Amino acid sequence: MTVYESIYPGAYSYLTPRYYLPVGYQTRIGELGAALDPRTANQLSELNTKLNPGVKHIELEGISPEIFESIPEQHLEEMKRLAKLTGVSMSVHGPLIEASGIGERGWDEATRLAAEKQLESAVLRSHKLDPNGNISVTIHSTARLPEMITKIKEDKERVSSVWVIQPDTGRITEIERGKRFFPQEGKGEGKFTPEKPRELIPEEEINRLNQNTWSEYLSTLNIGITRGEGILEDVSKELGIPEEKLSETKKIKIEELKEEDRDVVARAQKAITHGEIYLRDAYRNLKTAFDIAYANSSDEDREKLKNFANEIKKYVTEGIESDPLKLKKVLDEGIRTLEEIKTPKIWKPLQDFVVEKSAETFANVALSSYKKFGEKSPIINIENPPAGGGLSRSEDLIKLIEEAREKFANKLYGEGVSKSEAKKIAEKLIGATWDVGHINMLRKKGYSEKDIIKETEKIAPYVKHVHLSDNFGLEHTELPMGMGNVPLKEMLKKLKEKGFEGKKIIEAGNWWQHFAEKGGGNPFRPSIEAFDSPVYSVGGAPYWSVIGGPGAYYLGHGPINPPIHHRVYGSGFETLPLELGGEIPGDRGRFSETPNQ
Repeated sequence: MTVYESIYPGAYSYLTPRYYLPVGYQTRIGELGAALDPRTANQLSELNTKLNPGVKHIELEGISPEIFESIPEQHLEEMKRLAKLTGVSMSVHGPLIEASGIGERGWDEATRLAAEKQLESAVLRSHKLDPNGNISVTIHSTARLPEMITKIKEDKERVSSVWVIQPDTGRITEIERGKRFFPQEGKGEGKFTPEKPRELIPEEEINRLNQNTWSEYLSTLNIGITRGEGILEDVSKELGIPEEKLSETKKIKIEELKEEDRDVVARAQKAITHGEIYLRDAYRNLKTAFDIAYANSSDEDREKLKNFANEIKKYVTEGIESDPLKLKKVLDEGIRTLEEIKTPKIWKPLQDFVVEKSAETFANVALSSYKKFGEKSPIINIENPPAGGGLSRSEDLIKLIEEAREKFANKLYGEGVSKSEAKKIAEKLIGATWDVGHINMLRKKGYSEKDIIKETEKIAPYVKHVHLSDNFGLEHTELPMGMGNVPLKEMLKKLKEKGFEGKKIIEAGNWWQHFAEKGGGNPFRPSIEAFDSPVYSVGGAPYWSVIGGPGAYYLGHGPINPPIHHRVYGSGFETLPLELGGEIPGDRGRFSETPNQ
């Protein structure tokens, strides 16, 4: 006897996995979550679609600032209701915004404040999705910034380039690359060894750059003083005009002099004017050098600069640019003082600067959120961008998180919270999102699988949230786990050893782009196949490695009495060509009397 199931199995596939590539780490479905499609602002529609396979945790994707700002408030409210109705928990991937304030033209505080306001809005809006809990909001440590201390690994790790910044001006530059052959001061046996050139050492290169920059300031200042004073001295000697009379000489009216004196005085006035031009230019350079030195020197050297400023204040307030003698006095004393102090730290490592400014942004956002929501504030989880981007390694992320926590705790302490409680709150509300696919891209810089696992081990105590994507370590591809070479088993093992209990979010952007729209389906299914997740939540349930049985639990039994049954086995009119009232273009219907039938 023929039954319905004999004709049509009822679902689109058997339980047999299509992409069963076990990653060696088994996890229950409830520990996994799926990210929504980041290409659309219609995240509500996306949420409806992603709920169908039975996903228990969903991450709203607001990576693009424009897309995030396009999500209506009403959608967030509806997503909250839908999540509550279905028993689904939620998290948010915040917009990619450079928290440090660095833009195309360098750094400025106004840009940092704008970034802070954008991130603050994202965090506060995310709270709507889970007002009774601490929703995780992931924000990248940097956005579009390159690695600021570029390291590569061949036989050993070495630095290939370093970026620096002038905080006063916001100017950013890269230290010139190349090997150093010139003998190093204070080191070695005095023998020139060109066969062993020195590699780039960031601290030494930045010190050298500061010395060169400061020398240029002093050299320019000194040239102006020397030329100006030289001209005035020549006037005094050649024409017999005492220095103290130079100012008076300039004021003499030529037409009131005797004919024989006019030429001498005219030449003297012209020379004095030229000399004063050099001195006034040097005076402007002195003011610039003084400001730079005071902003970037030690307390001891600042005291010397302060003493100089007090000594010349009476001359400056009286106006000295029209008095060559006062100008000379101020310039001579000024350059002597500037030469006495240590080289100011004009240039600073860009990476340290970015950590400082980004930490300030994250701390302010966390404070704003805490003031509004208290213990139910969203958790700011700072994510490592793809390796090769700024602050993408574990030690970089740790520095940023610790500094952000410290600044946040200090701000809480200023609001009246005890130091111990402020520290506890900071550790709760600022953590890390660790993207296993991003860190795997260190492979293209010569790092091994062991190095990737070591990076995870270092960051593990700070991790509160995980992003799962696979790749081959060369490009920022996002495939379901098990399809690349990310050493996930060992990485998750290191996280678990440090107590990680957060959600693992499947990010498979490339899967959506290249496969899902061509019949590849939701990346959630190949992911749970790779994790060999149990089919049911009860203990002893079958796993994806078990083959057999019709239908896929993931998709249900399928439609009852499906149209395909009639298309294949019946004689419905839908298979007729369009001109006869059917749905098939052309004349390929089963009853169209075509030559093939």
